[in-house]
Amino acid sequence: MAFDRRETAILIIGDFLILVASLWAALFFRNLAVPSLGYFEINLIPFLPVFLLSLVIFYIAGLYEKQTRPIRRVMGPRIAGALFATVAIAAILFFALPLTIAPKTILVLYLVISVIAESAWRFHRMNREVREGNREPALLVGSGPAVLELFDEVNDNDRYMVRFVSRIDTNNLSENSVFESIASEIRAGARVVVIDTSDPVVVQAVSELYDLMAGSTLFLEFASMYEDVFDRVPLQHLDAGTLLESFPKRHALYGLAKRIFDIGLALIGFVFAAPFVGIAVLILLFSGGSPFIFPERIGKGGRIIRLIKLRTMLFFDAGDPEKQKQNKVTAFGKFLRVTRIDELPQLWNIFVGDLSFIGPRPEFPKIAEVYEREIPQYRMRYLITPGLSGWAQIHDYDAPRGPADVVRTSRKVSYDLYYLKRRSFGLDLAIAMKSIRAILALSGT
Repeated sequence: MAFDRRETAILIIGDFLILVASLWAALFFRNLAVPSLGYFEINLIPFLPVFLLSLVIFYIAGLYEKQTRPIRRVMGPRIAGALFATVAIAAILFFALPLTIAPKTILVLYLVISVIAESAWRFHRMNREVREGNREPALLVGSGPAVLELFDEVNDNDRYMVRFVSRIDTNNLSENSVFESIASEIRAGARVVVIDTSDPVVVQAVSELYDLMAGSTLFLEFASMYEDVFDRVPLQHLDAGTLLESFPKRHALYGLAKRIFDIGLALIGFVFAAPFVGIAVLILLFSGGSPFIFPERIGKGGRIIRLIKLRTMLFFDAGDPEKQKQNKVTAFGKFLRVTRIDELPQLWNIFVGDLSFIGPRPEFPKIAEVYEREIPQYRMRYLITPGLSGWAQIHDYDAPRGPADVVRTSRKVSYDLYYLKRRSFGLDLAIAMKSIRAILALSGT
């Protein structure tokens, strides 16, 4: 769905002027001096094709459409991705053509400045749309708690570019009834339709909706929008086939690079962790008992792995309920937990490949058996290597501890599967940064 012509023209002109201004700013910071007119012109001419290429890529990325993803916080990454693509192509052109300019530093500065400037410009326009009450009228089609959750979240906040003017509950509706209801709402003014493609009634009606999809109405998939809003998957609406499509060969290079990174960082970690672990081991030895414990967890593929941790309780109870009644965290053990020093020996688990730095936290085997029975999607966590920290840990501070808790773990799994579906270097970096912040603040799970 396109903007009206006036808004589209404003965006295109604004984008072009911002890209030109970003080049001027890049030249300024490159030389720490106001660029002369002649110097600016020399660089502007070869950059003009880059500007035009950027506008084309913006169009391909949907940045001139009425928010194909109506969540404002995803706009920044989309702009950055479009500009990265532009600069990558520009770099190839600049180094292939016999130009007299040296664009390496200028390209890097231009990329950083243009991403910031374009994001600020787009957020300004989007905020203006919201302030003027121009949120797109939308229709939500589906049933269940997650559908209601999305409906309430979007309508109770003005951070989204859409507002749901109506909801069609598919319970007890036929295929024809769903089609007629959607068509009626579109005639009434709905310009965005969010449909749950995992709903059997919607699936049956999809072929009837093709004509409506070919019109000016924008159709969005419920699960994708839910993920953008809540940063987790809607478990009861999860299409396992779609999730598994995100897993196979295209992540091979990412997996290899991540493994190399884990090994390298673990080796560096050994050097820095050795003094802390050594002192802790001496204190624990003098207090009596083994300084280490080796709790069992479920690893990749569902196999049993043995972690290495410093002992923080009176003795290792192996999760036995009767022994737990007699056990407690020691004063020194509390310090080890708060500072995360008790986790440092797990660098060995990372080095040998049982763990990764980033991934779903591994679970106790006995408790995992309960979750495997009660949560149909739980075993999907075993598709990837578990980690010291994960997407659920930085979001779900109500994660269960102790006995099995199916309700709270279902929420945790929804975060884990979001990570499985969208894992990338960027997401891993975000998790790492937030984990470090939680450690420094002595918080988190």
